Amino acid sequence: MKKLYDENAYAREFDAVVTAVAEGDDGASVWLTLDATLFFPEEGGQSPDRGTIDGRTVTDVQITDGEVRHRVNIDPDGAGALYRTGMTVHGIIDWEYRYRNMQMHTGEHIFSGLVHSLYGYDNVGFHLSDRTATMDYNGKLTEQQLLKLEERVNRIITENRAVQAWYPAPGELEILSYRSKKAIDGAVRLVEIDGVDLCACCAPHVKVTGEVGCFKLIGWENYKGGVRVSYRCGFRAMEDYGERLALLSKLSQTLSVKTEDLCATVEKLRDERKRLAYELVAKDRAIVRSLIAETAAAETGERAEDGRIAGPCVLFLEAADSSLLRYAVDELKACYAGVVCALLPVEGNALSWRYLIEQDGGDVSAWQQLLRERFGAKGGGPKNSVQGSVTAEETALRSALASL
Repeated sequence: MKKLYDENAYAREFDAVVTAVAEGDDGASVWLTLDATLFFPEEGGQSPDRGTIDGRTVTDVQITDGEVRHRVNIDPDGAGALYRTGMTVHGIIDWEYRYRNMQMHTGEHIFSGLVHSLYGYDNVGFHLSDRTATMDYNGKLTEQQLLKLEERVNRIITENRAVQAWYPAPGELEILSYRSKKAIDGAVRLVEIDGVDLCACCAPHVKVTGEVGCFKLIGWENYKGGVRVSYRCGFRAMEDYGERLALLSKLSQTLSVKTEDLCATVEKLRDERKRLAYELVAKDRAIVRSLIAETAAAETGERAEDGRIAGPCVLFLEAADSSLLRYAVDELKACYAGVVCALLPVEGNALSWRYLIEQDGGDVSAWQQLLRERFGAKGGGPKNSVQGSVTAEETALRSALASL
């Protein structure tokens, strides 16, 4: 099979002869093998080309044992059966998608070449699709180093250096020093960026670095002892910039502030939210204390040696803040020596409850067992402290727990 993308990465249409046809596993596609193709398959961390063959959409391109296979949509009425070995087909690649991948991949080579020459790190992972572009290196880089690399990549782009790809002769390959993420069997295709990088690569590239347009780091994170870098180049960098600018504009309009004041405004809103959250918690806790005081004041039963009420207490809370469960049970245990149980409604569901049941030095497993048997409660814990969730009406829960 001729890999036409090796010969001319800028070609957009081609004719080829079908050498094999296989049915897809979905009943709506076939896999075509051709004697030549412009479609770059999923390979080297890069997503496959898009396009059409005889007007039908190519949804996937894979390479198996050196043969490129094209998954082509067929009509539900079986029109795909028209494909047969020996027939000539016409393919058209999605040039806009291809060219963006070429910009992105050449940008990766410039960046990785600099990382290797300046810091000695290798590119050990690469993923390129329409929405994701990441590079993994086996060494850590600081923010300052990464930003310096970004600046240098863009300078190389403006210098419009030559980019060429070729298959060197075996004797020539042995004396060349080039990067490669893995051992390669058979012919090795090299991509060279003048004065910057020499790397084994199977993908299409632009002819000069100026076509990359621009290089922009999007983010980075520590990854497997090294660093993972996200980036955009060329048209995809412009698209990303446009999306971010639109987002900033929308936020600016929503908050009725200038773009340059967004950070200060968001920080102010965050601080206000924290303040209100603290106030709400304080009010909720005050309500819990008041409710417990009212409940305790109505108790006429026996008292423990330490003055606490001997009997058990069940408290239904109204707030939905789950942290109140722990607070309520601690406050209850300060008043009651027996079993204490607090239940709190799950937000948005009046029949769903979280619960916490405890008794210092006691055994509350019977309470958990009752909730499990009658209402299918889920939860558990040590014998003196159980927690979980249960779905039931409040009146049914009150009646069941009152029986203990």
